[in-house]
Amino acid sequence: MTLGQVQVSIYNTMSRRIEKFVPILERDVRGYVCGPTPYDSMHVGHARTYSFFDTFVKFLRYIGYNVTLVINFTDIDDKIINRAREEFGSEAYIRWREIPERYIREFFEICEKLNIGRADHYPKVTEHIDDMIASIRTLISRGYAYVAPDGSVYFEIEKVPEYGKLSGQDISKLMAGARVEPEPGKKNPLDFALWKSWKPGEPWWSTPWCPGRPGWHLECVVMASKYLGVPFDFHGGGLDLVFPHHENELAIGYALYGSYELARYWIHVGLVTIHGEKMSKSLKNIIPVHEVLKRYDGEVLRLYYSMTHYRKPLDFSYEGLSDAEQLLRTLYAACDYLRELYREARDEAGPEDPRVVEDVRKVEESFLLALADDMDTPRAVSELISLARMVTSKLIYMPEKISKDTVSHALHVLISLGNILGVLTKTTIDETLFNIIELTIEVRQRLRRQRNFELADYIREELSRQGVIVTDTRVRTYWTLDRFRQST
Repeated sequence: MTLGQVQVSIYNTMSRRIEKFVPILERDVRGYVCGPTPYDSMHVGHARTYSFFDTFVKFLRYIGYNVTLVINFTDIDDKIINRAREEFGSEAYIRWREIPERYIREFFEICEKLNIGRADHYPKVTEHIDDMIASIRTLISRGYAYVAPDGSVYFEIEKVPEYGKLSGQDISKLMAGARVEPEPGKKNPLDFALWKSWKPGEPWWSTPWCPGRPGWHLECVVMASKYLGVPFDFHGGGLDLVFPHHENELAIGYALYGSYELARYWIHVGLVTIHGEKMSKSLKNIIPVHEVLKRYDGEVLRLYYSMTHYRKPLDFSYEGLSDAEQLLRTLYAACDYLRELYREARDEAGPEDPRVVEDVRKVEESFLLALADDMDTPRAVSELISLARMVTSKLIYMPEKISKDTVSHALHVLISLGNILGVLTKTTIDETLFNIIELTIEVRQRLRRQRNFELADYIREELSRQGVIVTDTRVRTYWTLDRFRQST
């Protein structure tokens, strides 16, 4: 299916409804996803967000869109400074950059293990300080920001008529719930910092107002607009970013560009919970991704995420990962069976081919329509499994009735659809290994024909110990590699 055959829809947090996804530039999609503050390891909640947007981007590209994706790094922040003090003590002022550098490296290592493709740009806050200072100048000159006595610069939210529009917050209730006395220098307790004045022991940059560093909410607006222009198509992140981060971004965007459409679509991924509770340091229930990857392959985690709709909360469990691993084995078995079937299939097409091609086409269409319907990945996974089961229950029994082209097409579709979800990236088998396994299977088959079942069973058990799972059918024996036998 192509752009002309599928209409994508997505839930827009701004409108609180599912809308048709219509890019501003027709075939070119521009998106920004809020990246990590690299002061600690990525946890399973972060990974869910980046996995989802990777699937979203891969899907859009599959059906024909050109996508430009930007993910930022907030590489200067209170949390980074505090972590540097914990690790380096009095040297924190000098060595603080080691913290973000370490966790940015880890971020890319984990993304690679999760088959999360690279974004087109990864801007860092520290590389765009001048751009942020220029934006603050503009906001002050237009009356949306003011300088506090200590030199800090705050954004005045009451200057934005529809503040609270994205999150549905009532500003009057927010103000009533805030502390009675605003923080020193603030006009309103809800005003937020665009520039934070320097404190002893902190890194700083020079500005007309005071030495210091930029505020969080400004950073994303500046970097998104620089790399994508305004408005761009979608802005994404975890559900916990809707307020105050994305609400404040929207307010800054309104002040800078005169419109509430900083992005056309605001897309947010549901939270990951542990036994129904939000992950937090205070509850000591945060699960780093690298801990999960010690037990399960990255593809297992990707499939596990896809089995729950992105807008729903996901209650993380290792039992759920084990279920996902078994499903992934089914998918890989289908790939391996098709590769073996290819060797036996006819060179020319036969009467069965059009029916098989049509069955594969229907699965591909249903898979893509599921993703087009607000990224319904659970339904897409179901379609992928149905294709795999069609292979294992039907196609392997008709090796002499279908052509090599038909088998190759089915394998290509299965792998391509899996790749959209970040799985089925390990389908290649070394030719020498493939031939050795085939020869061993043939020896076993001869032993069975000679009714030497004891030795044949011994070979099967030994193959299993080496990760080669043998299945006997009424047509012939097929095998698959267990790519995850060391993961649990």
